[in-house]
Order: sequence, then C-alpha cells, then structure tokens
Amino acid sequence: MASSVQYNATMATASMTMASHSVDQHTSIMTGSVTDHHIESREESIEKLKSNLVRYARSNDRRMILRSLKEHNFLNYIPLDAPIDHIDIPISELEKEVSEEKIVLNDVVLNPRHSADLKDVIVNAGTNNGGIIMLKAISKVLCDKSSMNEEDLYERLLIRLAKSSASADAYFQLNALMGSTDLIVQQLSPEHAVKGTSANKDSTSSTTNNNEDAINLNMYNSQGQIHIILDIAFDFGLFRKSDIALNRPWIVMKGKVHERANLSANESFRSLNVKTPSLY
Repeated sequence: MASSVQYNATMATASMTMASHSVDQHTSIMTGSVTDHHIESREESIEKLKSNLVRYARSNDRRMILRSLKEHNFLNYIPLDAPIDHIDIPISELEKEVSEEKIVLNDVVLNPRHSADLKDVIVNAGTNNGGIIMLKAISKVLCDKSSMNEEDLYERLLIRLAKSSASADAYFQLNALMGSTDLIVQQLSPEHAVKGTSANKDSTSSTTNNNEDAINLNMYNSQGQIHIILDIAFDFGLFRKSDIALNRPWIVMKGKVHERANLSANESFRSLNVKTPSLY
C-alpha cells in the first residue's frame, strides 16, 4: 500500500512538471511569435514607406510624401548606437565647432562665441569661448571624485556636442530609411531652416533668447560614475536628386537625438525622433 501511494505521488509530480514545461513552452512560442510579428511589422512598414516615397517623388507629390512620413510611427523612435570614443577629427576642430553652439549646461545658458558680448563675458565666465572653458571646468570637477580621466571625458563630450560628428549615425539611418534612386537625405546648415520650411513652424518665430534649439546637457557624478543626459537637434533635408545642384531641399526635417549615458562605464542609450512639416 505504501509503495502504491509513493508511486501515485511520483506520477502526480511528474505530470505537474510536464504540464508546467508545456505551459512554459507554449508561452515561449507565443512570446516569440509576438516578437517576430513586431519585427516583421516594422520591416514591412519601412518597405512601405520606401515604396511610397519613390512613387510620390516620381509624381512630384510633396503632400503625399509628407502624409506618408506622418503615417509611420517608427520615425518617432529610431534606436542609435553609442558614439565612438575617438574620431580622426582634431580636438581643436571639435572645440571650434562646439564654441559656436548655444548650450544649456546643467540649466546654465552658455551663448555661442559669435553672439557673446562684453556683458555676457562679465556675468558668465566662459561664454566668450562658447562654453568650452565651462566644459573643461566641469570635466575636471566631476573627475576629481571619479576614476575617469578628465581628458577622456572632455573628448567624449566634444564628440557628442559637435554636430558634424554627433549627427553622423542619424544621417546614415535616415538615408537608409528614405534614400533611393530618386531621393537623398542631407544634413542642412541653419540657413535652410527658414520660415515656411521648418519642421516646427512655431520655432520660426523664435528669437535668439529661445532655447528650444539649444543643446541641452546635464552632467552629474553618482557614486563615482559620471552620467549625462543630452538632447541635441539637427536639421535634415529630403532632396530630389535633381534638386541637389540647386541646394534646395524638398522637405525639411528636424531630427532630435536623446541620450542617457554612463560615460565611466561607457554605456549609452540613444534614440532619434524625426519631425516633419505640417500638412497644412
């Protein structure tokens, strides 16, 4: 009798284990199916966008190009790789480029070198060199209680803040999504983001005191680890290849890159958000 009870208990346990494995396997299959479907949907959406862009470019239908861009939600969040640690551009060139940018560093506005006047220089040291002095200073302060080298930190900041280097992967991503035999994406100089063509019409009426397009950088040291939160915007143009010689973008887009990074651990999460002009 005792042997029979032990046998029944063993069989019940085995049956429950098999049932549990079956449920886990079924759940795994369902999860895998959902994941695969999500990936396929994104890929199909990208292919649909490419097809529509080619078709409407050939029919010279700008309105339908804009409608197609707005129909695809994946343009709101495009994952980007972490910036590389070192590039071939000399530090002096990166410094020159960053010095011409308006930067909001830990809520302190650092004006571009070309717009800093005598009053700015007196009130906020560092603005006469476009914030470069302030970036060096905060790099030194944060590294005092960190194992990270201040020169390495400073270089990684410059690579992220200089738009020629910071925009490279966003540029390649957008060309991969929108480029074709008829269309190409190019980064624009500030002169192209003019009234009536900007992806954000509200920003066209902004003044030099508006910080909307400024580079926003927050830096802090947490338990010896240096972290940053960075928001930086770029202007891109979708060109018909026949218009490139005229330097005339067909559609102007605003690309906003958001990054949260632990620079001490060299870990970064970056994404690109693309805004297009209004249909009306």
